[in-house]
Amino acid sequence: MFVSAAVTLASAPALAQDRENDLLGGKPPPTGTGMLVAGSILTGVGAVNLLTSPLCKTSLIPRDTQDVCFGSSLAIGGVFAAVGLPLLFVGISRHSTYVEWKRQHRALSALTDLGVAPAPGGAALTWSASF
Repeated sequence: MFVSAAVTLASAPALAQDRENDLLGGKPPPTGTGMLVAGSILTGVGAVNLLTSPLCKTSLIPRDTQDVCFGSSLAIGGVFAAVGLPLLFVGISRHSTYVEWKRQHRALSALTDLGVAPAPGGAALTWSASF
C-alpha cells in the first residue's frame, strides 16, 4: 500500500490575487447561503435558550433542579449563539460578495441561474430568479 500527500504553500498576497482573478475571470464566488442558514438556526436556538433561562427560576421547575436548569440553559444558549453569530456574519459577507459578482457579470450570472432537473421521461431545463 502506498500513501502519498502533497502540501502547497502560498503567501497571502498570492491567494488574494488568485481570488481576484477568479472573480474577474467569471468563476462565481460562494453564495454564503449555507452559512446564513446554519448561523440563523444556531443563533435562534441560542437566543431562545438565553431568553427562556429565567423560567428555570420559577415555580414551574422543582427547587432542587433550578440552578442546574439555569446554568445549563445559559451555557447551551451561549455556545449556540457564540457559534451561530460568526457563521451568520461570514455568510452575510460572502453573500454580499456574491451579489456584487452577479452585478458585475450579468451574462455569466444568468447562466448560473440555469439548471437541469430530472423530469418524467427525461430532463427539464430550469431557470431561477429572485427579487
